Amino acid sequence: MKHIFKMGIISTCIGFFFSCKEQVSPLSEDYYKKSGTIYFIPGGNGFERGSRKIEADVKSFSVIAGVYARDKDSIYFMGCPQKLVDAKTFKLKQNIPVDQYHVFHFTGSPSATGECSKQQLAVLTDADPETYTTLYDKIPSLAKDNTHYFYNSLPIAVDYTTFKILNKNFVKDKNRLYAVTQQSILPLPYSTDQVDVLNEEYLLLDDKRLLYYERYQGKGVLETTLPTADNIKLLDRKSIIIDQLVIIQGKSFAFADVDADSFKILEGIGGNSFWSGDKNHIYYNEQVFPAADPKTFEVLKRAVAKDARHIFVGNTIFEGPDVKSFKAVDKAKVSHDFEDALGHKYWYRTQEGGAELIPVEKK
Repeated sequence: MKHIFKMGIISTCIGFFFSCKEQVSPLSEDYYKKSGTIYFIPGGNGFERGSRKIEADVKSFSVIAGVYARDKDSIYFMGCPQKLVDAKTFKLKQNIPVDQYHVFHFTGSPSATGECSKQQLAVLTDADPETYTTLYDKIPSLAKDNTHYFYNSLPIAVDYTTFKILNKNFVKDKNRLYAVTQQSILPLPYSTDQVDVLNEEYLLLDDKRLLYYERYQGKGVLETTLPTADNIKLLDRKSIIIDQLVIIQGKSFAFADVDADSFKILEGIGGNSFWSGDKNHIYYNEQVFPAADPKTFEVLKRAVAKDARHIFVGNTIFEGPDVKSFKAVDKAKVSHDFEDALGHKYWYRTQEGGAELIPVEKK
């Protein structure tokens, strides 16, 4: 039997009191009609996400997009009529709610069952709806209009004319440098006369100070004073070599005698297992690993590696498998992660500080 699917109203008989409901529009999976009444049901799943009965005019009701809808009298957000919005001129501009008077934002917790008094759009202070535009492609939560910049929906105190985005972590104006934190644009005590943008993570000030912002571990701005800055080599976004100084995530490499000329990232920066090496040594989490031979060393997967003589799981030698034939395998074809030619098979399991290999019992 053939089923005919038509664009427009979609019907379904699941998710709301075990009875049929009709999706109002393909523009949203959140608004439904049942027995002549409109309901807001996030994703159509009222059992898990709840639902809201809407006292809307059914004949004039239409979906704008997503959680936004309207009828002849009101704009609805999360199924709730909005008190501050001009219904006649409301629209979504770059997915930002605006009317002819205001730009709006939502600061609460979205809910299909909470009181509508707590599901209200708020006016974004000082924002011009005609010229307001987002800059999310450059920095998330950053926006501007013709006179102000906004971050996290709040106007920020910067010089509008000279404001400039440097990278995803730093911005500047004629007065100072700023760090882009998760909460705000934070003023920094640095001159902005000579600023070189090295990549999306690093800035170089006056050829003397390297800046890096660590937003996820509460460390803030990390500064490295440079003896010289003649040769700069970018390894990846978080790793950089300046002359003989190796810098990882804004800090000098932990092993002071690392050879900068031959240093390379091998695996896993930013995770639990970080392999790197130079012509003289292999390093695990920036600590020298004397047991590993840099000439034959290779990373197999995350914390697991080998050289010509040993298999390593983190900074520990792993005994048992045949070193020469030991390899990582394609999990799309088999259920285990590693094997050798002698029939040894192992699962890989992460743990704090690295990983472990668990033998697969032979049947």
